[in-house]
Amino acid sequence: MKNNFDIAKLCAGEENLSTEASRDPAFIRRAVEIADLNGVRMALYHNTRDAELAALPVAAKMTPEQKAIVIDKAVAWLSQNAGPRTLPEPPDAELRMMTEMAVGGPMGDLEYKSRNDLHAFKEFPLAARWEGEKPELPADFRVAIIGSGFSGLATAVQMELLGIPYVVIERRGEPGGTWTINRYPDVRVDTPSNTYEFLFEKNYKWREHFGRGEQVREYLTYISKKYGAFDKTRFNTDLKRATFDEGRGRWVLEVEGPDGTDTLEANFVITGTGTFANPRFPNFENQAAFKGTIVHPNRWPEDLDLTGKRVAVIGNGSTGVQLLSSVAAKAAHVTVFQRTPQWIAPREKYGVPVEDELAWLLDNFPGYWNWARFMGFAGLFETHNMVLTDPEWQASGGMVNPGNDKLRAFLTDYIKTQTNGREDLIAKLVPDYAPFSRRPVVDNGWYRALTRDNVELVTEGIARLTEKGIQTADGKVHELDIIITATGFDIVKYLAPAEIIGKGGVNLHESWETADGPRAYLGMMVPDFPNLFMLYGPNSQPVSGGTHVPVWYIVWAAYAARCMMRTLQEGKTSVAVKRESYQRYNDALDKEALKLVLMSAQGGMERNYYVNQRHNRLQVNAPWYSPDFHRMCTEIEWGELQIA
Repeated sequence: MKNNFDIAKLCAGEENLSTEASRDPAFIRRAVEIADLNGVRMALYHNTRDAELAALPVAAKMTPEQKAIVIDKAVAWLSQNAGPRTLPEPPDAELRMMTEMAVGGPMGDLEYKSRNDLHAFKEFPLAARWEGEKPELPADFRVAIIGSGFSGLATAVQMELLGIPYVVIERRGEPGGTWTINRYPDVRVDTPSNTYEFLFEKNYKWREHFGRGEQVREYLTYISKKYGAFDKTRFNTDLKRATFDEGRGRWVLEVEGPDGTDTLEANFVITGTGTFANPRFPNFENQAAFKGTIVHPNRWPEDLDLTGKRVAVIGNGSTGVQLLSSVAAKAAHVTVFQRTPQWIAPREKYGVPVEDELAWLLDNFPGYWNWARFMGFAGLFETHNMVLTDPEWQASGGMVNPGNDKLRAFLTDYIKTQTNGREDLIAKLVPDYAPFSRRPVVDNGWYRALTRDNVELVTEGIARLTEKGIQTADGKVHELDIIITATGFDIVKYLAPAEIIGKGGVNLHESWETADGPRAYLGMMVPDFPNLFMLYGPNSQPVSGGTHVPVWYIVWAAYAARCMMRTLQEGKTSVAVKRESYQRYNDALDKEALKLVLMSAQGGMERNYYVNQRHNRLQVNAPWYSPDFHRMCTEIEWGELQIA
């Protein structure tokens, strides 16, 4: 796969910095001190096999003296050995020992299998490869990938690895998916940049610890061009309808592009449109009467000037929380309309540029990038118990379980601290439901912004719009110039607005509508829709830790690829999930979901977009323990599928 990027340009200045730093022990010490100490310890052990390092606990349990030992050893070793080298993956037995050392204890086979690629020592971790001889593909064989965001690009790279022809259909004019649409102030990832990336691209040069939207778009364009997807993408092209031709075992796609409507065919369709493709626009009573400007963050105008304006921000999800501080810094007055309080948490180094010292360390400490990003995932595996209700704990007076209740206390104290103890705000801001019930929100100075003189928090419901602004249920009219509706996405409309027609003329959306909402097998497959795979489909987002979604995109793309490869190797044309398998899986999913705090009174399920309110069931999440779900998606149960 060719690399269309100028790597020399990306690395400009690094050689001088590396040379200078190698002569400056103080610089090296600063680098080690601001680094992830667990990553430092593991990278140093990987290079030296120092038994003293192996005997130390994880950083959270180290004494100050033990931390000093790690730092001093690392500084001494780097002073003599720093340089831009990579380390090979250790033999599996040794890697397992080191992985257990990194997390501070033994783990079962299930847990290890779900982690052993996260170090990213392999060139393409988790990807599917041909086993045995690659069969000769039909002359016109092609895969259609819908969308060029993270999931679409993960699929494109997987197809490149297998040498399978494909085309990417992208409605926007550039790669990036939802990241090309969201350009509101301070849009950024809310997980560390070094975990919100693909495992196959090593040590990408992020400029901030939590990448801004612009940086994420740059990253996805870089991936698209470097790995060959860009030249195989039809940009500004929208899928309108996909119909499965049963007689020929092919999908017929009707698309609309710059030159009008076109038709193309594909043997397989893999959708990467995701969960957050369709904005949920508000529809307030008398909305057309408002004389000002209504803006959805998904459609943020480049020339929007908030200076001196009276602005409303409706919503306090991730988007509303991210943009408030920037809006309040420019507007004359901001009214924040909150329907439901959120648990909003701090993140270390959120909004902070990657330090020069740390950038040097990533380039010159062999293995540090691998182990630091692995440690970024490590704690997530321990979060599943946080989402499970504990009947014994509740019977003794607890709310959910010990860990969840402890987190509730921490976040409550955080609210009190950030609002300077203002009881008028605290009473409105502390949720009455459990943490982890809804999507965690990262604080971007939202609580602090509420204490500004020009910001007002309103919790009265919105009754209607008027010519001058918003009228709340108490009859008060809040006069406004601009209304920002941070009201999120319509997550039930998977694959919409395209029409998807399967065997027997079955319309996918209509079949979901007449049942109990969108469902799929493993979040990917639906009966009567052969050779169709959805990435980030219904009930696919793991309910608790393990890894962040870019890793799952690779897992899901590999699942679809393995199904495709087996179909080709057997000389068949289609693969689909059996109806009984689909039903059995979803029955088990519903049963597992009942164990979650999300589906309990303590979880505030009636106000949770993770829950399908119409059908009173879990909609977005896979309720399984993350290593279990990883096994389901990597060890294919062929008996559940029909290859024909």
